[in-house]
Amino acid sequence: MVTGLFALLLGVEPKRVHEWYLAVYVDAVEWVELPNVLGMSQFADGGFMGSKPYIASGKYIQRMSNYCTGCRYDPELASGPRACPFTTLYWDFIGRHEALFDQHPRLKPQVMNWQRKKPEQQQAIQREAITLKALLSR
Repeated sequence: MVTGLFALLLGVEPKRVHEWYLAVYVDAVEWVELPNVLGMSQFADGGFMGSKPYIASGKYIQRMSNYCTGCRYDPELASGPRACPFTTLYWDFIGRHEALFDQHPRLKPQVMNWQRKKPEQQQAIQREAITLKALLSR
């Protein structure tokens, strides 16, 4: 869940994600892994397998796991030095796909939350997402 979410929020090409899973998991078989990655994890099949992208912020990861225990980042923050990278990338993803998700019944509330953010907040999130992506692509 976490690696697929991270790849989706970063905008990694779905075929590369599929190939990576096949390479790193000895028990991955393509006939199972391919539809799960392209359809569910990366939402790259146009919504055939899932009705919406499987996206989440750091707050969701904190609620659903123990991965955040001891982490220096705050899952509630989307910008600033203590901002959780997942939360930053989540809101950047919503902002980048605002027009697409604006009419989606299950994502409209997230779009409305994005739109309620002040322009300065949106810009700070977008700047931090660009910085994160640049650091991770080195």
